[in-house]
Amino acid sequence: MQVLNKKIVTIFILQVFFCYSQNYIKDSIQLKEVVVTITKIKDSLKNSPFSISAKNYSKFQITANQFYLSEYIERIPGVFISNDNNFAQDARISIRGFGSRANFGIRGIKLIVDGVPETTPDGQTQLDNLNLEIIEKIELIRGVSSSFYGNSSAGVIKIKTISDFNNNFSKIGYSLGSNNQSKKQAIIGYKNNNTHYTFLLSETKSDGYRDYSGFKNTNFNLRIKRKISNDSYLGLNFNYVNSPYAYDSGGLTIKEVTQNRRQARDRNLIYKTEESIAHSKLSANFKKQISSRTSFSSYLFFSKRDFSGKIPVNNGGVINLDRKYWGIGASLLLNNNIKTQIGFDIGNQSDLRKRYNNNKGLIGEQVLDQYEKFSNLGIYIINNYSLKNLTFSSGIRYDTNKVDLEDLFLIDGNSSDRINLNSFNPSFGINYKTSKYSRLFANISTGFETPTLNEFSSSPIGSGFNNTLKSQKSLNFEFGLSLFNSLNNLNFDIVYFNSSTKNEVLSYEDENFPNQKFYNNAGKSKRSGLELSSSIRINQSINIETSYSIGKYMFDQFIDKGNDYSGNKIPGVPDSMMNVNLEYSTKNELFINLNFKSIGNIYADNLNSVKISDSKTINFKIGKELRFSKLKISPFFTVNNVFGNNYFDNIRINAFGGRHYEPAPKRVIFGGVKIIL
Repeated sequence: MQVLNKKIVTIFILQVFFCYSQNYIKDSIQLKEVVVTITKIKDSLKNSPFSISAKNYSKFQITANQFYLSEYIERIPGVFISNDNNFAQDARISIRGFGSRANFGIRGIKLIVDGVPETTPDGQTQLDNLNLEIIEKIELIRGVSSSFYGNSSAGVIKIKTISDFNNNFSKIGYSLGSNNQSKKQAIIGYKNNNTHYTFLLSETKSDGYRDYSGFKNTNFNLRIKRKISNDSYLGLNFNYVNSPYAYDSGGLTIKEVTQNRRQARDRNLIYKTEESIAHSKLSANFKKQISSRTSFSSYLFFSKRDFSGKIPVNNGGVINLDRKYWGIGASLLLNNNIKTQIGFDIGNQSDLRKRYNNNKGLIGEQVLDQYEKFSNLGIYIINNYSLKNLTFSSGIRYDTNKVDLEDLFLIDGNSSDRINLNSFNPSFGINYKTSKYSRLFANISTGFETPTLNEFSSSPIGSGFNNTLKSQKSLNFEFGLSLFNSLNNLNFDIVYFNSSTKNEVLSYEDENFPNQKFYNNAGKSKRSGLELSSSIRINQSINIETSYSIGKYMFDQFIDKGNDYSGNKIPGVPDSMMNVNLEYSTKNELFINLNFKSIGNIYADNLNSVKISDSKTINFKIGKELRFSKLKISPFFTVNNVFGNNYFDNIRINAFGGRHYEPAPKRVIFGGVKIIL
């Protein structure tokens, strides 16, 4: 482990100094105890033997741009977000290096929204149907968590949206900024006896920073939460998203970036690379307190996604995907001396995938037609036991995963196939409360990640499954120290983690099939690092948050096509990340935020021949709440990348021909107003 940067050490020392210097002040702010549910059994964060971050966004939403999920979670240590500005491929999120290899969307990280999985059974998550405007709380597990959530849980993000409120409200908002970014939104909260209704309608669009990178997204969401009796409630949610276009400007060479960083790749223009989607989801969850010591919870959902896209190749360059997936799960919690939860999850996904030739943007003859299916059954048991200042946690989960391919395009032969991928995952953790303000914790856990249907179907032979792909399996260990609201309003967390992975699934491009993504398994890889985070409320007006992550993400054993990559760094993962956030707020609702972010060096290829230097950005935000009787008007103004630094929004890993670079916007100005009735 390399020596921590002196600036980082200075920042953390200064925060502790500020704490001691404030000891004589009598305006100490007592924060509420943080209670988390992401580890299945509801408990205080102080009792948890896992590295968990939990944040409330009720006030944050007033001045949030609400364009990117990164705006909400980028301050959490160990979390790296890229590709914010390519809406044809979605933001890429990695936690401790897991998820960095995603070709599009989130890969290897589980997303849960209002108790219902947003991640497909095969492990893929898109963000275009996520309602940023109504996020109330986010909990995030930074470690491997397959004993809780099964497939693709090398980190878990759990989102709670607005569903409980005391008074009816209406909120409308309009904001706009650089590159013709704009957002229109209307949110209504209505309470009638024992039922809460939350309604959202929003439109988000932009011309994009680069040529041919615009998008449009219209989102409708209706959430109903009804208290059926004193001990039970039912939640219903319907979501519909329509994105008629999202253009992909493609990756550039460094020479092209130097010539014009805003240009689109010429091949992407010729082949009109883009996507359009229509996505709908209906879900329900039910909870009942059976007795003082026993409770039951369940969920059910069905989702449909129609996708059309074009990639910059002729053969099979037009993709039509009709996806349906559903799931059901239930659990029973026994709240005795040993808290025990027993449960199951069932997921079923079917993809009807068709591909046609892309004749420079025109749809050509059909070359692929196949029906793909992924089914999952997971059963688990989780135990928590507290003994004075000690808390023990254990979990065991067994998953069966079946993958089927029915080839419907028989001109080139029958490529139908079936694959079984099963996994057993235990975890164990121990937490020791050294005082009411601090804890020591350690845990060991295992995880697995199956290839997705998209990765299986990306076969160099053109049809059928790439059945040489295997599930990657991980062993994770971590230990840490946390301080809670101690030393006069200081929260501090330091965690060391170490993970080893077999059969890491990686993307690559083949010179025989340029511009197409394929996947293979690396032999072994290792991830280790240190995460520090702290927050200090100096007084009623000033709050400082800092986070710093440093890590080594290495191929341990990896030989591919005669090349030995053993000892090289895993591409797409920065070796360090730092975030410093200064907030100033007053009693008359003036809010000012200054944020500094630093991203360390990143390699773009397995060979480590292309190194992307570190980047630093500063963002500024100011907002004010104005009250007129029952009316609240909240104007806000933001400047991202204040000094207009050059950096990259995304790095295309192992891209053929050196097309690794997607330049990020320089200075971006954005502002608007939100009106609450």
